[in-house]
Amino acid sequence: MQYEHSPVISGVIGGLIAMGLAWLWSDWLPKGRNGKSADTLKSQYKIEVWSANVAAGLGIAGAFAMYAWGGFASNDWRPFALGFGFAFSAPLAVLPLVARTRGGKPSEAYTAYALAQKTPPLLLYPLLALGVPALLLVAIKW
Repeated sequence: MQYEHSPVISGVIGGLIAMGLAWLWSDWLPKGRNGKSADTLKSQYKIEVWSANVAAGLGIAGAFAMYAWGGFASNDWRPFALGFGFAFSAPLAVLPLVARTRGGKPSEAYTAYALAQKTPPLLLYPLLALGVPALLLVAIKW
């Protein structure tokens, strides 16, 4: 049976699930690193977090662009895997690179990124690491 307002209902349910997860995860977020508070880390590593988010966004935008203008069929998995792989693995490379060039510590940049994403590091880092096999798969199968 189809409902006319099912997107609204699923959106509300998704929002409630997200709020519940945020509430559950709040205790798992780091309180700081190397003697620096969470607020200090977030303010010191704003550029690193912004750079990582831009890099991830470029991966997603690149995948959409490949579908729109690259001549790929909508059922071709390669642009999706490339965009997913780049979006997820780019923060792993960008955070330490930008932190080092600005005189910061990569471990603090990773902690600031987890705080900015409001996701516990033990959950965030393995998710980001999933991008590496996706990139390898695309490189092998392209």
